[in-house]
Amino acid sequence: MSTPGTETIDAPIDVDAETGGFDLRRVIELDAQSLLGRVGFAGIFAVVSLVVMPWQLPAGWIAFILAYELFGLRVITPWLRSLPEQAALSAFAWNSAFGSIVFGIPALAGLAIGSPMGIALGATWLSGSFMNQFIYYGENRRILLSCIIPAVAIAIVGPMLTHGPTLSAFVISGLILTALVAARSFSLDHQVLLKRLGERQSKLAEVERKLAIAVEASGDGMFEIDLIGPAFRVSAGWAAMLGYDPAQVDDQAPLDFVHPDDRPMVEHQYAVHFRGETPYASAELRMLCRDGSSKWILSRARLISRTPDGRPWRIIGTTIDISARKALEFQLGHARDVAERANEAKSTFVANMSHEIRTPLNGVIGVAGVLARTQLNGEQRDMVELVQSSAKVLERLLSDVLDQSKLEAGDFALQVAPFDLRDTIEDAAELMRARAEEKGLSFALSFDELSDGQFRGDAVRIRQVVSNLAANAIKFTERGEVRIEVTAKAADQPSAPTRVTVTVSDTGIGFDAETAQRLFARFVQADGSISRRFGGTGLGLAISKALAERMGGQIDAQSEPGVGSRFTVELPLERSMPLADYNASLDEARGEAADDADAGIALAGLRILVAEDHPTNRRVIELILGPLGVSLTMAEDGQEAVDAFAPGVFDLVLMDMQMPRMDGLAATREIRRREREVGVAPTPIAMLTANAMEEHRQMAFAAGADHHISKPFTPDSLFAGVAQALALGRADASLESSASVA
Repeated sequence: MSTPGTETIDAPIDVDAETGGFDLRRVIELDAQSLLGRVGFAGIFAVVSLVVMPWQLPAGWIAFILAYELFGLRVITPWLRSLPEQAALSAFAWNSAFGSIVFGIPALAGLAIGSPMGIALGATWLSGSFMNQFIYYGENRRILLSCIIPAVAIAIVGPMLTHGPTLSAFVISGLILTALVAARSFSLDHQVLLKRLGERQSKLAEVERKLAIAVEASGDGMFEIDLIGPAFRVSAGWAAMLGYDPAQVDDQAPLDFVHPDDRPMVEHQYAVHFRGETPYASAELRMLCRDGSSKWILSRARLISRTPDGRPWRIIGTTIDISARKALEFQLGHARDVAERANEAKSTFVANMSHEIRTPLNGVIGVAGVLARTQLNGEQRDMVELVQSSAKVLERLLSDVLDQSKLEAGDFALQVAPFDLRDTIEDAAELMRARAEEKGLSFALSFDELSDGQFRGDAVRIRQVVSNLAANAIKFTERGEVRIEVTAKAADQPSAPTRVTVTVSDTGIGFDAETAQRLFARFVQADGSISRRFGGTGLGLAISKALAERMGGQIDAQSEPGVGSRFTVELPLERSMPLADYNASLDEARGEAADDADAGIALAGLRILVAEDHPTNRRVIELILGPLGVSLTMAEDGQEAVDAFAPGVFDLVLMDMQMPRMDGLAATREIRRREREVGVAPTPIAMLTANAMEEHRQMAFAAGADHHISKPFTPDSLFAGVAQALALGRADASLESSASVA
């Protein structure tokens, strides 16, 4: 039973080995289902046939078609279903041949009439028949031939009924049969297309299957949201993640599962995505479980379609349970907070211990310095010198621990200012020269021409690095020499810094390559025996390396055991003035220094107010300054100092920073306030305190102090501090006087 036209096949095609992949049962079912379509098409054709033939023929034909199809539906189709496969195939072939003849009668009649309309009618019917037969029965040659042979016979015989065996008849038949070739070609293309579509559908189904397995195995979830419906569909993994069945979740509002505190954030993420500002919406949020608890979920979703008017429509996304990761993050955050608090407590402890240790250490150093200025016999002087050297070692260790603490805490800041490189390194070298001479070592210091000049940098820290390296060289050298060489390389570009290199070499014990790799670590020396033999904490090189790197430079070490060591520090330093200008200013400064060679500050007769809460420190100051004719007024705290102060009464104030009742900073601010009210020149104030950190210096200057003298101090350092404070005070008074005159 074949008709012109096409059908949509939705049922799966079963492959049968005996029929070459042709599923007869499926064809029988489709044949029965397409009954109305065939009869309707036949009716339309019968009506059109009235144009070229008497009405009796189309009417009789359509009546026979109705009877034949009804008989086939009631009798033939059930009978075919009851037959075995091969028998049913043969019966279906004979039935299809008969149906092809019956349905081809109008085409034969139209070709026999021979009019243009009749030929067009016949050709159209046969072309459709060829196409239909190849599409539906092309997989089985037997059934295909049973349908095509009657149609081909009609195409050949029909024109001959009118024209006889003439050329015109053969041409008409040939043209009609070309539709057979075209139908065959179309059928082949159609089969290839169906095959490819089937393969792609199979591959897609396989990918979907694998994806579903992967998602299920990963424990992740998938969801789809229809914003217009609205509808909400989730995978089994999504529902299981929150303790639900998928049926319990479907069509609920997605935000109902989001923790109330996280809903504004989720809505914002989706709004940003809907505006096209992000490729997808991603959020880490808490979702509510069926048992009332919540889980941390990483949700990623993407808008896949919009409505014709541009509104967001469908969203597809995934969810991942990140509760374990979040718990770990919270633990790490708590551990970090604990570590930070512990580090802050350690820094506070170190600062407090520094202050507490410096106070008695100041008594030791100060009294030893005063004692060294008295008449002593040889044995007594040796003991005093031993006390002084031990105190200096203790002070050095205290400074190293304090610096290391600041570096670890990240509170360390460089104080960049113009400085004279030669003067800075010479100051450090001179302190080391005495130590070298005590051990009988040769000590040399050299500069090249380009290393002269003023540079911008932290002079104190550069001096500290050079002192650390030189002290190490002296400590680990028993005989020979220690040498410091300073060189500089001009910058390639005008704006680039000058590369300054400081090399400290010695002829000491040296170390091997393995030791060099760990030498700059904290608390490390060459080996334990050296630590016992030479002493030290192992912090000096670690601090020097950290300082060099903070200044943008680097430090390197080369050594050979038994021969000596060579430490090289490279620092990028910008010149604060051209070298030629520096040399000119240096000549001028030397002339002024020669004129003022005899100038100095006489301490006799000075009136100094001392605010110090520790009796030991008050006694040390009295022992150092008292014999020089200095008039000292002692105050035990800041409040006593403020009460004792009167503008113009004192030449200098030495102010401790940490004191009971009123600290030194508050007392300094109060003194400056009184001076401003009276309108007198400020009295020089020097902070004399164990608070030696840079922030303490800045706090002192902000309060109104002129100078900062760190504890512990020696008689010489106290004299120098007093002199500098007085000089700074006179300079400030001169500036204020000039400003008032102007």
